[in-house]
Amino acid sequence: MGGDVLLASGVVAYLGAFTLQFRMEQTKHWVQRVTELEMICSNNFSLTEILGEAVVIRQWNIFGLPSDSFSVDNAIIIKNARRFPLMIDPQGQANKWVKNMEKANNLGIIRLTQSDYGRILENAIQFGQPVRILY
Repeated sequence: MGGDVLLASGVVAYLGAFTLQFRMEQTKHWVQRVTELEMICSNNFSLTEILGEAVVIRQWNIFGLPSDSFSVDNAIIIKNARRFPLMIDPQGQANKWVKNMEKANNLGIIRLTQSDYGRILENAIQFGQPVRILY
């Protein structure tokens, strides 16, 4: 449905930084507005239903992503966003997930306090390797 794709695009582009409650309120408002414009969309919009793939989500869970809908939606947003994510992760869940997901790709970890962080970052860019920058 075209309306669902429009809503999913809006969630990925604009709602990644917000709480679950705000996302729910905003998508409810967007569903009402899309319906008013006579576009077809689901009454119970779910980002996971539109952009999620069960096999991929299960793999994420195996790599340490919590299985709650908010965490899965966050992962979908990260995977579909055009820019790199800023993850505030006080419980270390995203940290564990990213480390496990990118282990096979030689994930580089940089702390801004390291004296050689520039060299590590430069090498990662040169060889197309993923990097986590920790503050």
